[in-house]
Amino acid sequence: MTSYALLWTKKGILFFLFFIDLLKLSTSYSVSDANNIHDLLFNQSGYKTLVLPDYPVNVSVEYNMLTVNSLDLKSQTLSTSGWFTVVWNDSRLAWTKSSYGNIEYIYATEDIVWHPSLIVQNSISELSSLGDDTTVRIQDNGEVRWELPAVLSTSCDMDVTYFPYDSQSCDIEVASWGFHTEAVQLIFLKTNLNLQDYRTNGEFDLVATSQHTSELIEDGLAYSELLFRIVFERLPGHYIMSVIFPVIVTAVLTSVTFILPVESGEKVGYILTVLLALAVLLTLFADNMPTTSKHTSVLVVFLTVTLGFACIAIIVTILIIRLYHEPDHYIAPNWIHSLVRTCRKSRCDNKSIKHLDKSAVTENNPPTNESKWNEKDSNLEILNRIHITATRN
Repeated sequence: MTSYALLWTKKGILFFLFFIDLLKLSTSYSVSDANNIHDLLFNQSGYKTLVLPDYPVNVSVEYNMLTVNSLDLKSQTLSTSGWFTVVWNDSRLAWTKSSYGNIEYIYATEDIVWHPSLIVQNSISELSSLGDDTTVRIQDNGEVRWELPAVLSTSCDMDVTYFPYDSQSCDIEVASWGFHTEAVQLIFLKTNLNLQDYRTNGEFDLVATSQHTSELIEDGLAYSELLFRIVFERLPGHYIMSVIFPVIVTAVLTSVTFILPVESGEKVGYILTVLLALAVLLTLFADNMPTTSKHTSVLVVFLTVTLGFACIAIIVTILIIRLYHEPDHYIAPNWIHSLVRTCRKSRCDNKSIKHLDKSAVTENNPPTNESKWNEKDSNLEILNRIHITATRN
C-alpha cells in the first residue's frame, strides 16, 4: 500500500508541475520579448518594404459590409460602410514563439511591412490606395492580417424601368495598383461577403451577394481585380402612397372633365388644372431619375402619355364649348360631320347620314333660299339631330 501511495503522490506532483508550466507559458508575455521580436524582424534581418515576399504573392481579400448609407438614383452612386480584411504570407516575418515567451502575434504599422497597394476602381471620390496609418497583425508563422476600414462611394448603373418596383445590382471593384498578376494575385478570402454585422436599410432590401474575379489589361500586362456584387430590391411601401396613388388619381381626373356640363364655365379651367398637376408630377419624377437613355421608367412614360391625352382633352373641350354656343342656324364644317360619322359608325346606320348639299347652304352662314330647305327637309332634319347630339355630348 505504501508503494502505491508513493507512486500516486509522484504522479500528482508531476501533473501539478506540468499544469504550472502550461500556465506559465500561456501568461509569459513580456514587453522585452515583443521588443526582441521587432528587433529580429525589422532591425537585424534588414527587412525591405519594397521587396516582395514571394513571386507571386497570393493576397486574400474579404469585404465586411456594415450598412448601406444611400443608393442615389439621380447620381447613380452607392454609398456603403464596412472594412476590408486583407491576408497574405511573408516568410521573412516568422519566428519561433517558444524562444520569445510563446508570443503568437505582434502588431506593426503598415508602413514598415510590405503590403499590396489596393484601390477601389469604380470609386467616385478620390482614387487612392486603401489604408492610411492602419495597423497590421503578424502571426508567428509569417501570416499578415490587414484590416482596412472604408466608407465607399461607388458608381452603379441604375435600372429604373420598373420604378418603384425596381431592383439594383451594384459592384465594388477592388484592383491591385502597380503590381500585375505575375507579382500579386488577388483571391477571395471567403466564398461570399461577410454580412455578420450588417444593419438593414429602410429603403432597400439586400436580397443577394456574389463575388467574381476579373482582370485589367494595360500595355499588355494584366492586373488582378475582384468584384463584390450586391443586389438590392426596393421596398415599395413608401412609394405606393407618395408616387403610385397620386399618379393614378391624377390620370383618372383627366377624364372627369367630360362629365362637367357644357354650361359650366369651369370646364376648361378644370382640365388646365389637371394638366398643370401632371406637368408638375412629371417634372418631379424627371428630376429624380438618372439622366441616361439606357433605361426609361415605365412610370415616366405613363405620365407623358397621360399628359398628351390631357392636351387632346383640352382641344376637344374647347371645340365642344364653341360649337355649343354657336347660333341655332349655324352649320358645322364638313370635317366635323365626318368626325361625327366616324365616331357614331358603330351605333347608327351610315346610310341615314348623307353629305350636306353645299349648293343649298353656305358654310358658317345662315341659309338664304327657303324653298331649297323645304325640298331637303328630311335630310336636314336627320343631320341636325346628329349635329345637336354630337355638340351636347
